[in-house]
Amino acid sequence: MAVITAASSQFPQIPFDEVFKRVNAGTQVVTPNRRLALALKERFNQQQIGQHKTVWYPIDVLPFTALLEHIYLDALFSERFSPLPSLLTAAQQQLLWESVIRDSPYGQTLLRIPQTARWAQEAWQLAHAWCLADRLRDYPFNEDARVFQEWANRFATITADNRYIDSARLGDFVAQRYDTLAIKKPSTLICCGFDVFTPQQTAFLIKLQATGCRVLLAGTVSQHYRRENSRLRVEYVDTQEEIHQAVQWARDRLEADHAARIGIVVPELARYRGALVRIFNAVIYPDVRHALPGVQHPDAPFNVSLGLPLAAYPLVDTALQSLALLDREVEYARISQWMRSPFLAGGESEMGCRALLDARCRKYAEPVVTLERLVAMVRQADGEADCPGLWQILSKLLDLRRMRLPSKAGYTVFAGIVAEILRLVGFPGERSLDSAEFQTLEKWRSLIAEFAVLDRVDGPISYREGVRRLQQMADETLFQPETPDAPVQVLGILEAAGMTFDHLWVMGLSAEGWPLRARPNPFLPLALQHDARLPLGSAGETLAFCKRLTNGWLNGAPEVVFSSSRYSDDRDGHALSPSPLIRAIPQGEPVYVKIPLHREAIVAACVLQALEDNHAKPRAHGLIRGGTAVLKDYAACSFRAWAKHRLAIEPLEHPRVGLDAMERGALVHHALAALWSDLKSKAALDAITDSDLESVLETIASQTVSEWRSSRSGALTGRAASIEKRRLVKLMRTWLIREKARDPFTVIAIEEKRPVQIGGLQLSARLDRVDELENKQHLVIDYKTGKQSAAAMLGARPDEPQLPLYLVLTEAWQQAAGAAFAVVKPGDMGFAGIVRDEYLLPGVKAYRQIDGCKQFETWNDVLSAWRQNLTDLADGFCSGDAHVSPKNMLLTCAYCALHPLCRIHERLDGRMMGQVSGDE
Repeated sequence: MAVITAASSQFPQIPFDEVFKRVNAGTQVVTPNRRLALALKERFNQQQIGQHKTVWYPIDVLPFTALLEHIYLDALFSERFSPLPSLLTAAQQQLLWESVIRDSPYGQTLLRIPQTARWAQEAWQLAHAWCLADRLRDYPFNEDARVFQEWANRFATITADNRYIDSARLGDFVAQRYDTLAIKKPSTLICCGFDVFTPQQTAFLIKLQATGCRVLLAGTVSQHYRRENSRLRVEYVDTQEEIHQAVQWARDRLEADHAARIGIVVPELARYRGALVRIFNAVIYPDVRHALPGVQHPDAPFNVSLGLPLAAYPLVDTALQSLALLDREVEYARISQWMRSPFLAGGESEMGCRALLDARCRKYAEPVVTLERLVAMVRQADGEADCPGLWQILSKLLDLRRMRLPSKAGYTVFAGIVAEILRLVGFPGERSLDSAEFQTLEKWRSLIAEFAVLDRVDGPISYREGVRRLQQMADETLFQPETPDAPVQVLGILEAAGMTFDHLWVMGLSAEGWPLRARPNPFLPLALQHDARLPLGSAGETLAFCKRLTNGWLNGAPEVVFSSSRYSDDRDGHALSPSPLIRAIPQGEPVYVKIPLHREAIVAACVLQALEDNHAKPRAHGLIRGGTAVLKDYAACSFRAWAKHRLAIEPLEHPRVGLDAMERGALVHHALAALWSDLKSKAALDAITDSDLESVLETIASQTVSEWRSSRSGALTGRAASIEKRRLVKLMRTWLIREKARDPFTVIAIEEKRPVQIGGLQLSARLDRVDELENKQHLVIDYKTGKQSAAAMLGARPDEPQLPLYLVLTEAWQQAAGAAFAVVKPGDMGFAGIVRDEYLLPGVKAYRQIDGCKQFETWNDVLSAWRQNLTDLADGFCSGDAHVSPKNMLLTCAYCALHPLCRIHERLDGRMMGQVSGDE
């Protein structure tokens, strides 16, 4: 890439091939970024090996910023030491800018001070890199620029008073004092891969040249490819296909030449990093052992230049959650991961039991939990006995919490506390770490060291503030474990600057995404950024910057492929066109062998035999857990019943705030059961006075809520408990109006458990309530808090089979007068059921008047049909029938959690989800 600033006319230029020839003990090579420095070092070493050398001068290559820090540190630790200002770390600079902004008159009105500090710090860096400070007075200030000027003055004052130097001014500082520094100085400095030299960099190079150092500007290898290289432009439907084709192409080129250097440049690398890694693993690195724990995996043949935030790595996340749990509420989703982490003591040996404990704790969990609440949940779920290692960790944390952490302390003190907390939880676990995990641990330790030195720029803080700062630092630190040099490099646009390859693919070059949009800093005058020609400071300079990058890519390899998508990845999927910067390149299709995916290769290598296995082994006799839900699930779908009641598959519950609909319904059940245990009959209800009834309702509501506190204490405390009590009282009071409209009855059974035998199936059933009427007939009642209809009890596959089951299996079923739902729902209270005679229940018709019962001549025919249908369901379940046969796909499958197991959607073949499958 050509150098476009004035620096190109002030320093001699040499071809790239001359760079390695000039390497000796006094030569320093400098690059614009770390990746190019590593690439040059690797290329140089390979060249020496190719020349069969056994000994050679190592090439000294550093990024420009690292060179300045190297000079500063050499001077700081030189024998002829002269006092130098302290160089602030990145974290110290960020914290100092945040303090300046927070202490300003505007700090109280800003919602996101850390983000504002980053923008201010960028403006400060640009102002010094492009020597804008002296030009600011010549441009009109808007409000943002005036505020930044105040912050910048305050920042400069603080750093001057405390003898600090920051990275933005380090270049000026070194240039001013370079000739007086007592350090070893290079005789030759070669600049490689620079597209733009800032005025600050140019001044530094001029200073070096003035002190006797020979400064040379090197061309790039791309100059060799300008005459003869293959250039091609392709279009694909969307980004996913674009990535897939690029990876297929890379694999083909790699298999043709294992020594080839292959580059894939992605302008929006941060956005598509996950998809790139996933598709690369599926196409170019499909080793099935990758999914097995404890197996040593070979190094992947690709490398993605963009790292992840340090906090995104599981090892670091475990450490951060251990710290956060000690002092504040934490989302249960994070706690769930923390409990099952292998980086805690006992994480490997208790892996299975901790997963089961997590599943049990979810029944009692709220979306956020404290340490005390977590301890209570683990005890409630029998975790103390099942997971002693985890219980010991929680006990240690609780003991430390009770000893009280210091209210205020310095960062160094809290760094020691962090180390002690992680020691208590057994971090980083009991198993040996692999290479990537070990590097992550070392990076975490270095982050703690950076955290400790924040004492230099900030005073005492609380524990919560310290954990928040550590979390922020981990979020802002991008990290990627080092791996051996990979032949395929996936790069962003800046990392690719100056890089050359044997094969290069640049993707994502649609008109919407390329050229980039201008990104001027809001704290600097726009006119100043335009006049200073900052690369992204204006639309014109941004276009010129992207043109230079495009030209560099065109000459960056013997084979160059540019690609774009026809449609966007947004929901609207609007049409896209190729970038105007690449439209002149001829369109075509790259030639490469399309390699089947790993799964496709396995399928092609064997003969598949289709087996329809819809029957499990018949069930042995004996009581089965689940009660009448077994028949309900089998009526809805045979597979669901088999999975839930034979395999005991249960979906994980999701933590929730307060009580869910099922728990609220259970509260109503318990309250009404307690009420009729007290009243016992309609006569007692009619006889009780309003004041006495109100007192009974209040007492029952209080007792019901108190009993539930033992299982969901976090959901029924304070005001929530009071609201729930009032709700129960109001519901019971309103429901009793419906009960008073009935003829006399006596409640003879409440919440009664009965073993029932239907066909070959033995169940344990619970009757909500059985009423005995004046004629000694029995009426079975089931409480519901949702809308119900009599039709739910009818048909070969009834939606609600429990009431018919209770009715036909009572000891004197000939005396059964009917079965009904007691719908206790605000605004829709009443009875819904099937009864023998009219007027037995208010608003309930006799069976002869119901459409689904008109084929029955007598009440005994209804009971017989129910018995036969229920027997068929029981026998079908016991036979092992496991067909995927939802009764009504739209309704049955809507909230079913077994889709990944039954894969019902793969069976649809394009049919509508609402199509009915099976009998009605």
